Amino acid sequence: MRVAGAMVAVLALLVPRQAAAQPAQGWVRLGHLSPAAPPVDVHLAPFGGADEVLVRKAGYGAVTPYTALPAGAYTVSMRAPGTGADTPAALSATVRITPGTAYSLLVFATGPGGALREDLVIDDLSAPPPGTGRLRLVQGSPTLAPVTAEVGLPGSAAEARLADRAAYGLTGPYTDLAEGRYTVRLRGGSAEPAETTVSVDVRAGSATTLLATETGGALTTTALVDSAGAAATPLRGVETGAGGTSVAEPRFWPTTAVILALICWLLHRPLLAARRHHRRAPE
Repeated sequence: MRVAGAMVAVLALLVPRQAAAQPAQGWVRLGHLSPAAPPVDVHLAPFGGADEVLVRKAGYGAVTPYTALPAGAYTVSMRAPGTGADTPAALSATVRITPGTAYSLLVFATGPGGALREDLVIDDLSAPPPGTGRLRLVQGSPTLAPVTAEVGLPGSAAEARLADRAAYGLTGPYTDLAEGRYTVRLRGGSAEPAETTVSVDVRAGSATTLLATETGGALTTTALVDSAGAAATPLRGVETGAGGTSVAEPRFWPTTAVILALICWLLHRPLLAARRHHRRAPE
């Protein structure tokens, strides 16, 4: 009876560890896309909770990795580097995280008089058709707007239009493309047109954002992996984003192995005691 009671106690320790589930969560990343704004610290605070710095000295063109957050409301603030939560923010936005959803909070200078304004974009990371990946354009260049982006199709002189005269601050829809390497040609500006070409790898099951920015009067591009494929997306809690976010499974297996070993020892203890008693018994 004592052995059975001990087993029940051990199992009581085991079950809560295995039953503990990850809280419902979503993912968010932030992009600084205002060339006139200086670098900032990005602060994050859950509703009614403490403020913490998500990233320091994020400058124009920077996009943070996805951050996994429990579902709920959060305040995202951009402040001068090194300042605290009591310092007035250059921008403050409320973001409501829904379970299983990935967001990009993109900050442009599209407010009145060129003031900062946020654009919360829901990233569609559902699986594309088999053998295809997704590609879209985020237009972060105010000086060289509008921007047209065309994708050269392999083995053909034809081009697919990714964006047509996209205004500054526009996030285009995803375009499905067969897996492969593509040449994307971007043209921007009107008085002094600018042009650049970039190669982008599209993997089956992936989603990629092509970010257009400007440097010294020239168009520049950055490819951001929103989702690396069916086996690795924010919706499934694995590595994603520009730099990646991993959501680890609960690490209860080492503890489980120890507890199972203890159970085996408890089960065999009476048998071992009986064997020792038999060996000591007189003939």
